[in-house]
Amino acid sequence: MTMIIAWSPSSPISSSLLHDIYQSTIATAVPAYSLPLTKFHSLITAPKSSVIIATKANTVPTEHDTLQGFAVTYLIRSGSSSNISAQHLKGSLALLCVSPSSQHQGIGTSLHSTALQELTSAVISSLSRSNPPAKNGQIQLGSIFPRIFPGLPEGDEFETTKKWFEKRGWVFKVDVSIDLYQPFRPGHPPEVQGLMTKAKELGMTFGPPKGEKDDESLFELEKKEFDDFTGWPDAFPALISSGHRDDIECAFDKNGKVIGATVAALGPLSHSEEHEPMHKDLAWPYTLGAGIALVASALVRLAERGADGCFVDWVSLQGFYQKAGFHKWERGYREAWR
Repeated sequence: MTMIIAWSPSSPISSSLLHDIYQSTIATAVPAYSLPLTKFHSLITAPKSSVIIATKANTVPTEHDTLQGFAVTYLIRSGSSSNISAQHLKGSLALLCVSPSSQHQGIGTSLHSTALQELTSAVISSLSRSNPPAKNGQIQLGSIFPRIFPGLPEGDEFETTKKWFEKRGWVFKVDVSIDLYQPFRPGHPPEVQGLMTKAKELGMTFGPPKGEKDDESLFELEKKEFDDFTGWPDAFPALISSGHRDDIECAFDKNGKVIGATVAALGPLSHSEEHEPMHKDLAWPYTLGAGIALVASALVRLAERGADGCFVDWVSLQGFYQKAGFHKWERGYREAWR
């Protein structure tokens, strides 16, 4: 008999046991998706996260064979903190893993049903937070912030999984999103200066916001162009207030107004003491060639700051980042919402 119960860091079942199941399923199918235990623990204990587990009834909860599977969900505000019409929550079914020895016993279905019930309840009850109240909510198969997978990975290994979710009401988009990566040597940026030529001829400059005037211009851009985006627009004020201006790259027009912005942050040092791939979320209005020039400028400054590569996640623009030397990393992802 199986029980579906809530998990917390204080549970007798440690996060290492959940990590073992993740490693024996998703990370075994695609080794590149392997996660260190510390990173995995931070993901399942992130703010607005919830974890449910499937355990065998009438067994000692710390035993390895007690845990049969788990699901991780997140809740995140639909829009930026300043967008009063998008204060309601979106739900994310970020992970659902069942131990290989416990599969085909209805455990995944039980975890899926419980997770969806909890997410649906939370999303519906949050609709009144927006002004006017939102009429509908959304639940994503995957996650945005924190990002684990933005959708179901492509590949033969996941075809059965895709059909499993389709039987449970998920409709996958036809278009595929991808991750991109570009390595380079610290202090030696890739050859991207030519991508900045048009923008510089129009008087554009690039760099972090320097003070209150730049901050106001950046926030004005955010509100005008990206107020409906989920999650990352709030990264700009958060980085500024925490003293991390250098993690923001802006494109300024000839009058000093911010017309494009990106989070271009150095990742933490890994156990090898080398910089991990850099994660960037980019945003810009399509004008004056600001987009590709902003990418190029961010790459140059990341290299100057000691980065050994740049990772751009969840991309749907065809061929855009490839102009700056990026290549597809691992699998594409098929998004599904309900």
